[in-house]
Amino acid sequence: MMARRSLARQLGPHIAVWGILLFAIFPFYWALVSTLKPSTELYTLTPTFLPITWTGDNYLWAISQDTFVLTLKNSVVVGIITSLVSVTLTSMMGYSLARMHYPGKNVIVTALVATQMLPGVLLVVPIFVVFVTIQRLLHLEMVNTVQGLVVGFATFSLPFSALLLRGFFTNFPAELEDAAMVDGCTRLQAFLFIVLPLSIPGILTAALFAFVLAWGDLLFAMVLTNNTRAQTVAVTITQLATAQYSNTNYGGILAEGVIITIPVVILFVFLQRFLIEGMTAGAIKG
Repeated sequence: MMARRSLARQLGPHIAVWGILLFAIFPFYWALVSTLKPSTELYTLTPTFLPITWTGDNYLWAISQDTFVLTLKNSVVVGIITSLVSVTLTSMMGYSLARMHYPGKNVIVTALVATQMLPGVLLVVPIFVVFVTIQRLLHLEMVNTVQGLVVGFATFSLPFSALLLRGFFTNFPAELEDAAMVDGCTRLQAFLFIVLPLSIPGILTAALFAFVLAWGDLLFAMVLTNNTRAQTVAVTITQLATAQYSNTNYGGILAEGVIITIPVVILFVFLQRFLIEGMTAGAIKG
């Protein structure tokens, strides 16, 4: 009897974890399987877990849509530039907050933490108003442009990434910087050639966070763009899904969704070691 209870206590957490995992994975599995079915199988009264007739027509339809391909390119450009801008700014900001001593530093840290308590949706309208004002007064195109999206997404990702890298740089051995400066390096050279190369996990974590934010965001991109000039792929798929229900190709839309999910999955698979190391190192002390 005691052995059964011990076995139940050991298996219970494993069963619970597998149940949660299946619950999380099943929607993606169902979407993936549905993309490989012809449209006649999507609307059957008896659903099947595997296609009866396998087809790749939905993917051919997806990549033949000029709007999808164009906005997919926009998403790639916006995501990459946002990551570079965010990492450039937050690495310097995080290092400054971790190493430098100056008046108001604690106020800045408190303000960064406070921004994490507010939902991002509260910033959408104020940022849009600021962009419109900048465009009107300074004649800088910020609405319906790639640069506008990059500035907006970088703004959203900056507080979290700065706090993450601050914690990472705080745990970085200061003796390595001191040794470099004794050998003739300036503070900037020590940062560029000693600290940054050894802080790749934290930097990749911040870059991945910024990329995923820009890649998957819908609300901000929908508010700030009105055509395919700078529109991201998330907005395009949403418009396709809500346009005309009688003419909607749900298999093709699911195929588009699978296509835009693949880059994020690949990034997490190949960078998961750096991601875990960066998140844990940045969370130990701050």
